[in-house]
Amino acid sequence: MLNDQEIEQAAAQLAEFKRSDAVSRLLDQYSVLIDDYKRLKSDYEEERETREKYKQMARNQERNPFALVLVDGDGYVFNDALLKQRAEGGNTAAQMLNDEVKASLQRKGLEHCQVMVRIYANVLGLSKALSKAGVVGAESRSLAPFIASFNRSYGLTEFVDAGQLKENADFKLRALLRLYAENGQCKHIYFAACHDAGYVSELTPFTGNSSKFTLIDTPGIRFHDEFTKLGMGIEEFRNVFRQSAIDGSATFRPNNITAGAATKTVSTPPLQTSPTPLSPTLAADQDKKTVCLFYSFAKCRYGKSCKLLHVDPPAEAKIIRDSAELALPSSPTGIGSSTTSLAVDLMLLPTAKAIPDGYVMVNNNNHRLDPGLPFVSADVFDRLKVRVKKKRVCNSFHLQGLCDAGDGCEYDHEPLDEELLPALAALVRSMPCPRRGGCRLEGCSQGHICQILDCTHRGGKVYCKLPYLSHLQPLTVARHVPSSTRQVRKANDGSDSSTTSG
Repeated sequence: MLNDQEIEQAAAQLAEFKRSDAVSRLLDQYSVLIDDYKRLKSDYEEERETREKYKQMARNQERNPFALVLVDGDGYVFNDALLKQRAEGGNTAAQMLNDEVKASLQRKGLEHCQVMVRIYANVLGLSKALSKAGVVGAESRSLAPFIASFNRSYGLTEFVDAGQLKENADFKLRALLRLYAENGQCKHIYFAACHDAGYVSELTPFTGNSSKFTLIDTPGIRFHDEFTKLGMGIEEFRNVFRQSAIDGSATFRPNNITAGAATKTVSTPPLQTSPTPLSPTLAADQDKKTVCLFYSFAKCRYGKSCKLLHVDPPAEAKIIRDSAELALPSSPTGIGSSTTSLAVDLMLLPTAKAIPDGYVMVNNNNHRLDPGLPFVSADVFDRLKVRVKKKRVCNSFHLQGLCDAGDGCEYDHEPLDEELLPALAALVRSMPCPRRGGCRLEGCSQGHICQILDCTHRGGKVYCKLPYLSHLQPLTVARHVPSSTRQVRKANDGSDSSTTSG
């Protein structure tokens, strides 16, 4: 039993507890904790739901990966051998294109991807152009059987008529490019529209992801230099598309020419074997292979693996000279492409021995012309490079028979194999003369005009040191002018008198 003092003390403590707000504060804090917990739980549920959706999207992207092939069909035209086969050719063209892409994907480790092909073209205009070139019939839409068969070959392959306005095909290609460039299921994009520099601006935003893109080059189009600056991969589809533009610039076929013909017809011989089996008719046509003009100038970088025919230079030169006499003067539908015409002009340049002593050749612009370079095989170039690696040779001594430095020359004067001299001459010709086209020095062995068919200034891939104006000069000899023989020994002033391995 409590005594009175204890009871009073307990009553005082109770009164004190009643006056305190500690319990109220604890209850308020507990309520805040519950509210915070509810918010955190809600945020967690939302984050988990978002994460699950992302995982599902990622699984879906990995489930159906594909590679997209975008083609401007007005510029990238299938080769003549396929187009002439109409429906059968359409099926074969789809197989060949699919095989080229599959082989490329395998090299990239993307062989598991499906191939989606989208080709857009002005079918009516393309049919008319091919009809004028003698490739297809005269019907207004003569490509229709080819296209229908092409579209039936694979479920994801489409050749679409974009209409007669050029902007229609551009509009479609640009829209698809923007759509699939950021698509996770699209693992790679092959872009075949590099004949039109207008597409550079569309590709530029994706240079940060350049490994996702491959630009398609083909001999039948001019691959613009601006595309090479994007840092994207570049591959060639040599068998699928035409080897020349549709403007009648096909390789010449001598059997189609008669001496008295009023109209000279030039057509493109079918290409060599394709990656897929062809019909007997198409295979027989493709035995008439296209001649490789680059081989004639020792500039074929594919060597024995080249898909085109390597003809010995004398025979090829005769064919092109005969073609030039009949086709070039009379009809723009003859050998009209820049590459083929250039090959003709270069082959018709006189040799060094044909130039009169004491004179140099000039064109109608008074720009100096160089003698035509003889054919040099790749093996000979390799042998010269091996020799040069040991010690750099003196250009002046070996090509002109003189050297200003004499016995004090730091470069090699040791005898050079006779067959290596043409290779040395070709390498030295690739070095620009400091006097440009105004040079009149009889012994000058440096370059005044470009003799490289596929140099970068002409849209090719071979780096060329000669200035741009050296590529625009007419190659026809207008006259011979006296040379400055008194200054022959200064022909190489201001430039390196030795050759390197380049």
